[in-house]
Amino acid sequence: MQAHEITTEIEEPTEAKSLPALWWSALQPWRKAAFAVLPTFLATRFLLLVLTYFGAILFNSQGASSFAFTANSILYNWYHWDAPRNLTIATQGYTDPSYTALFPLYPAIVHLFSAPLHMDILLAAMIISNVAFFAALMVLYLLAEGEFDAGTARRAVLYLAVFPTALFFFTAYNTSLFLFFTLLCIYLLRRGSWWLAGLIGALAALTDLPGSVLFIIFLCEFWRQQGPTFRQQWQEKGIGGRIAQVLPLVAALFIPLGLLVYSLALNKPFHDPLIFLHPQPTSNNSVAGGVIAAVHILSSGSWYTYAATHAIFELLILAGMLILLFMGWKGRERLAAGQWPLLVFGVLVILYAILLPNQPGLTASPYDPLPSVQYAALLFIPGLLVFARLGRYPWLHQTYLLFATPFLALLVFQLFKVLWAM
Repeated sequence: MQAHEITTEIEEPTEAKSLPALWWSALQPWRKAAFAVLPTFLATRFLLLVLTYFGAILFNSQGASSFAFTANSILYNWYHWDAPRNLTIATQGYTDPSYTALFPLYPAIVHLFSAPLHMDILLAAMIISNVAFFAALMVLYLLAEGEFDAGTARRAVLYLAVFPTALFFFTAYNTSLFLFFTLLCIYLLRRGSWWLAGLIGALAALTDLPGSVLFIIFLCEFWRQQGPTFRQQWQEKGIGGRIAQVLPLVAALFIPLGLLVYSLALNKPFHDPLIFLHPQPTSNNSVAGGVIAAVHILSSGSWYTYAATHAIFELLILAGMLILLFMGWKGRERLAAGQWPLLVFGVLVILYAILLPNQPGLTASPYDPLPSVQYAALLFIPGLLVFARLGRYPWLHQTYLLFATPFLALLVFQLFKVLWAM
């Protein structure tokens, strides 16, 4: 009896010490990822701040003068396109049907963060966007390292951060937050954390419409992991075991539940739970208004026009996405057999860009046929991973950085002058 008591007294401190050790062990990959992505994050934020300083002053000065801008006036050069609509939702709610295309979670977080601190709401929204982007880069690094290696992970982080339309991650857009939830959901699914993945997927669905496709990815990933032995285990287990076997699928329902909550919330003020799909009667979301329109612009008019430059840029992005998707399916750089759900996600992202080619809630522009492609490219995870693997070739790595970084600067300046539709 005494020996048993002594053993118990010795074991208890060991167990008490093991719990913090387990937490520390679980946090180690995240700590490693944070340090791995921090240089890229800081370097690109510094680049965007420098572009903001010079672009806001030089492109708004009326010739040579001693006029002094304020820091706030410089900051508000980012206040264009979706930023005013997001901030209006954060401060006033959905005052216009066209705003319903912007989902509520990001504006709600902006409001909760800015209101108690009495902070300028644009600054607060941009802080949230950049913090979410840093978190998204961490998850991207962990996902890419787990699927491939550390070199691929570092290149994936860098390539995403300097992509020409990565300025969406810097301003008051929901893009950073949505990317974070999407990557985290996929990362958790790959590791079989079904319930947590379902909750994160629901948050993604409350952040933007493409989040609903994570329901399909959930089912694909569940089948990939459980499908090969599902029938045999189903036959061997009793009723309790069978319920436990399919119970994780309940977590998948959290994702459409997020969309359902938003729909029900919209029904009262607008009497249409699906108004976010058609927020303006004048909006034109169709293939004819996208890919076909872009091809028509290039085939029927001069290539030296505003519309032609948009069509070329967006068709090149779409073509690159399709090529990378094909390479992920066939050829030397194809993904492993167990990574096929990532390819399914890539297909769904491309379909989203083609079938819904216009900016959510805005009237389609005949001069910008495929603006959704600029956004979809930032979510094209399998293509990013394939391209990061190709980046091991120095010539391709250097060529991408040589073209992507100046184009990012160009689009920042175009945004400041409201010359490039985003």
